[in-house]
Amino acid sequence: MKDLTNSSGKERKKGRYNPFAGMNGLLFSDDVYKRIGGFLLWGILILIICWGISGLTLERNLLHRTFLVEKLFGVKGTESFGELGVKWLGEKFSFLKWEFETAKTFNTWGNVVVVTARSFAHHLVIAFFFIFLLNRFKIGRLSLGLFFFFVYSVFSGMVVGTDSLAFPAQFDNLLGPVVTFLRYGIWVWFAYGLLAVSTARWTWLQSVSLLDTDWEKKGKFWSLTKLTSDEKEVFCFGWLFLLAASFAEARLIVFYGHHLF
Repeated sequence: MKDLTNSSGKERKKGRYNPFAGMNGLLFSDDVYKRIGGFLLWGILILIICWGISGLTLERNLLHRTFLVEKLFGVKGTESFGELGVKWLGEKFSFLKWEFETAKTFNTWGNVVVVTARSFAHHLVIAFFFIFLLNRFKIGRLSLGLFFFFVYSVFSGMVVGTDSLAFPAQFDNLLGPVVTFLRYGIWVWFAYGLLAVSTARWTWLQSVSLLDTDWEKKGKFWSLTKLTSDEKEVFCFGWLFLLAASFAEARLIVFYGHHLF
């Protein structure tokens, strides 16, 4: 005879099936590399959904004048690099078998270095306040730095969907801004994720839920929990990706002439 008790138990379990359980399991894993898999799956899903919805429903350039696009320290460059180069090397200089116009070359790459430093400093401030500082607090299993990362994913999708990027889209359609975003924005997003995941256990105060006012102290505020060797690797990779993203964005800014506006 069929066991009705067993059968109903299985049905109840099926009724509580969570399709995102596997992604959550990765996100809250003790293994930092599994956590990376979790943030990638959740983050990309959020990016795609917000890109599609905002692209179809919101007006263009809606977020163009926000700090999601503009930089805290600006992107202003200078023409003085070319003048210094001409004084040093003359109107033209040769490197191996190639000849370059001194003013143009020095102005371009000198400004790329300056704008890279400004952009990296901007991301450093964001990472300090919204990732490292917020990761000192945890609600349930979620560190607030990771919560910021998911909010950042929402707005990143909206920036791309509304074509609010600082540079002209590669194509004049819904996919055009995506191509521009893939040239630098995706690396900023990925770097923030690595920094958030690698420091997710830097908890100072923890609460069971958002509405619970009883915060449990986990340690001294300035006494950071030591990172595991794997977390140190991911932490360093996060900074390297952020530096590379700053350089990629600086190249676009200078090549499009935005550093002179």
